Amino acid sequence: MAVNPMLASGMNGIQQGMQGFDRAAQEIAEFNLESPSEGKRLDNAADVAEAIVDLTLYQRQVQASAKVVQTADETMGFLLGISK
Repeated sequence: MAVNPMLASGMNGIQQGMQGFDRAAQEIAEFNLESPSEGKRLDNAADVAEAIVDLTLYQRQVQASAKVVQTADETMGFLLGISK
């Protein structure tokens, strides 16, 4: 069965965005100002700020990809409705 390329692209974007979001969240969770010897120590607060910006970027990627999936679904529904 052939997969709609627009749907596949949207799903891939969602998956990549979620993976990136998880990585950025993990970086923030591992940042420990009080005990730098425990866990991963980010170089400075700028690293945390960058990870927070990454969270927002990945959130937007997931939102945009979800819109692609929604549009693909609506398009397929429209096309299937015409073929009746």
